[in-house]
Amino acid sequence: MISAWQSLAILRKIPKIFKLNKERGVSMANYVITDGTRWIMKDRNGNYVPTSFESFADIFSKKQAENIYKSSLTKALRGVFHVEKTSEEVPAQVKPVTDKEIKDTEKVFVSENIQRWLDKISDLNGLASDALHRKEKLNQQLSNIDKEICDVLHYIEFCNLNAAQGYKAYKMIKERRIIRRSIKNELNVLNIILSKKISETATDEINKCVAGMDKRTYEPRVLKELFDF
Repeated sequence: MISAWQSLAILRKIPKIFKLNKERGVSMANYVITDGTRWIMKDRNGNYVPTSFESFADIFSKKQAENIYKSSLTKALRGVFHVEKTSEEVPAQVKPVTDKEIKDTEKVFVSENIQRWLDKISDLNGLASDALHRKEKLNQQLSNIDKEICDVLHYIEFCNLNAAQGYKAYKMIKERRIIRRSIKNELNVLNIILSKKISETATDEINKCVAGMDKRTYEPRVLKELFDF
């Protein structure tokens, strides 16, 4: 029977044995749990689940593999999986992508090209605002001109004018009609601009879309083991 002191001595020698084996090129046997096309890995919730990627397979000692196979796999998985020795080197563990890494990548995707479009949108937003203010001003000018023309017409109606007076009245009407036509032409252009919905509502929607790009997440379709979120 081994005494407690002897057991302690053996335990103290174990690290030295591993070190000596490593120096001599002796490696411990590695085992995986597989069905031939899938491997067992431990997910972020601590459950042992199948993965289609061999690089995600957890590597065990024979005893570990057998214990996990018996106690940690469902009955359905035990029916198709088995413990198998692997002759390959322990594969480098593939690091699953995290939600933070996806968000950081999305920030990179909001490039200078997008920023240039945002600047143009800002200019368009200013264009719509300027067009609206100009339209209000022109409508007021048009109203004033129409009132002046109305006054001149009533002046002609109520007065008996000689040739000189009639010519002056004619010039007053013509001058105002020319101004009126200029106002109407500009209003037509402004109405076209404003009818194209170049508004703060439209540009705000675009800005919100771009702002949300670095907050997007990805929901894995099938290969969920590639994503750690």
